[in-house]
Amino acid sequence: MVNFNPAKGGEIGKLRPAVVLSSKDDNDILDTVIVIPLSTVVEPNTMPYRFHITSRDKLKKNSDACVYEIRALSKIRIKEKLSKLNVHEIKSIQKCLCEIVGQ
Repeated sequence: MVNFNPAKGGEIGKLRPAVVLSSKDDNDILDTVIVIPLSTVVEPNTMPYRFHITSRDKLKKNSDACVYEIRALSKIRIKEKLSKLNVHEIKSIQKCLCEIVGQ
């Protein structure tokens, strides 16, 4: 769970689940983490902008990772770990991000 407030303009806000994309090594030395917010508004066929994540552990609802909303945030915004993605899901999100930025 990550606190995305205050949000500006069309940014995603409020306390919501997010995927932490930055590596453990980076998280150990930096004051910020790279995150992708999740939305329970699930929209089919929206890759690479969204990636579907099924509910599990403490993530109670199916969600979309809003890849286009990637942000670096202070670690103090991180509130609770809900679950963990598998390697395939992380690689798929990374591929979506590369498609969006044109790499």
